[in-house]
Amino acid sequence: MKYILLVLILFSSFNIFSQNVLLEENPINDTLIPKTGPNLKRFNLFCFGYEVIADNFSNQTATVRNGASSVFYFGYRHKMKINNFWSVGYGLNLNSSTYSIKQNVKKIFPDSLKHKRERLMVSGLGFQLFTRFNFDKRGNKIGKYLDVGCYANWDFANSHFTKDNTVAADSSNAKVITVTEQKLKYFENYEYGFKARIGSNHFAICATYRFSDLIKPSYKYPELPKLSVGLEIGIY
Repeated sequence: MKYILLVLILFSSFNIFSQNVLLEENPINDTLIPKTGPNLKRFNLFCFGYEVIADNFSNQTATVRNGASSVFYFGYRHKMKINNFWSVGYGLNLNSSTYSIKQNVKKIFPDSLKHKRERLMVSGLGFQLFTRFNFDKRGNKIGKYLDVGCYANWDFANSHFTKDNTVAADSSNAKVITVTEQKLKYFENYEYGFKARIGSNHFAICATYRFSDLIKPSYKYPELPKLSVGLEIGIY
C-alpha cells in the first residue's frame, strides 16, 4: 500500500511541475491598451496635396492663368484625440506655389513685356494648427471629418521664369530662350492664412486662403491671388 501511495505522490508532483506557465511564456499582447491609431489617442500620418489657384474676386490681383497656376505640398501631420467627435493637431510641410502669368494687354506684373511662357514660383516651409470635428460613429478609422485651422509659411526661395522663341536663330543658333531670375526682392519672406479640409478617411477636399500679401507694398505691384482649392491624400 505504501508503494502505491508513493507512486501516486510522484505522479502528482510530475504533473504539477510539467505544466506550462502560459502567462510567462506567451504574454497576451492586448493586455496593454493601444494609444496610437486613426481614431485613438494619437495618430501620425504623411500627406500630399494639389490645389489650383482660384480667382480672388478682386480687380487688384495680378492676372494669372488659373488652370496652370497651382500649389503642391508634401507633409507630416500629428492628431491628438480629445473625445469621439473632437481632435486637435499640427502639421509640417514643404510646399511649392506656381503662378502662371497671363500674357495680354492688361499685363503689368512683374512687367509689361509679353512672353511665350512666364511664371513666378515660391517654395516654402509651412506649419499648421488645426481642430477637427468628426461627423460619424466609427471604429479605429479616420471617418468623415471637417478640419479648420491656420498656417504660416517661411518662403525660403522664389524665382521668375520666362520662355521665348527667337524670330531667327541668334549667334548661338538658339531658337528658344529661357531665363530664370532668383532671389526676387519684391517677394515677402513670410505668409500666413486660413486652411480648411473636409474629408473621409484617406481623401479630403481642401481650401487655403492667404491673409497676408506675397508682394511687398513698397513695390506697388498688384497682389497675387490668395485662394486655392484642391485635393489631399493621406498616407497611412
